[in-house]
Amino acid sequence: MDTTSLIYFAEAAKDLNFTRTAKRLFISQQNLSNHISRLEEHYGVKLFERRPHMALTYAGEVMLSYVARFRMDEDNLKNAFADIKEKEQGVLKIGCSPTRTNIVMPKLAELFLKEYPNVRLQVYQQHSSILAEQLLSGELDIGLTTDLEVFHQPNLITSNLFQDSLYLMVKRSLLEQYMGDDIDGLIERSRGGIDIRDFTALPFVDVQSANIFKDVFKYAGCTPNFIVTTSVLTHALPSFYENVAASITTRTIYLHLAPYMPEDLLSFRINPVPGMPLHDIAIVRHRRKYLQRHGQRFMEITSEYFEKLNSAHPL
Repeated sequence: MDTTSLIYFAEAAKDLNFTRTAKRLFISQQNLSNHISRLEEHYGVKLFERRPHMALTYAGEVMLSYVARFRMDEDNLKNAFADIKEKEQGVLKIGCSPTRTNIVMPKLAELFLKEYPNVRLQVYQQHSSILAEQLLSGELDIGLTTDLEVFHQPNLITSNLFQDSLYLMVKRSLLEQYMGDDIDGLIERSRGGIDIRDFTALPFVDVQSANIFKDVFKYAGCTPNFIVTTSVLTHALPSFYENVAASITTRTIYLHLAPYMPEDLLSFRINPVPGMPLHDIAIVRHRRKYLQRHGQRFMEITSEYFEKLNSAHPL
């Protein structure tokens, strides 16, 4: 059976809509239907239920699992041959969970492409559940993620890279306006870490798509004064409402912003809040997926990069 039919079947199984799949593959719907029919005739099974709505049959589900393994084995074979030919070129597909891991990718890409300028990086930003599915199916080579529970699966190898923590970001002028007269003393006392409950007099930004903004106060048992609420996660930028409100950020983002912050934008590490979950950063790959030398080197570069961050800025 030709591999094109198997690939077309797998793509049709994603959409469960032949019209949509045909458009996405730039083929006619009749061409797609012919490929599916040839598979059904060859194996003597029905792969799709057409009524009352499109769905995979049990045979279709079994076929899909075999096709996923076939595609991964084919990729592994191509990658192995590329290594044999000693050509340092190709494509490396990396998935990042939003914000924390995504913000480090430009630096990792810079370090990697200095060594492998002929390798093309394809970076995908997805939530952890989708990244896990893409790694298991072989669509991705490597994942950088924070929600480690999703990746506790026998076919995935997870290596912890970085322990995260939280920081309060606040402009000195806001401290002077809301926190009393002895600001220099407050700053000095806060250098080793702060209790977030001591800073609830400040106005804060609430980003609806980032739970840490609310969770740090909820687990500390206090109520913040949110004066700005936004659905856009732009707190990775130094100018994020800094003139009107304080913000909460993670250690990952803070360490990447620190060299670019204005002098009057202060940062204080927030002491751990009992019971509050804060996901660490890890790198994940499929146990059976063949990684070319450049993929293995990317993992080494990533580990080295986070080791330097840890040693330069210990918790």
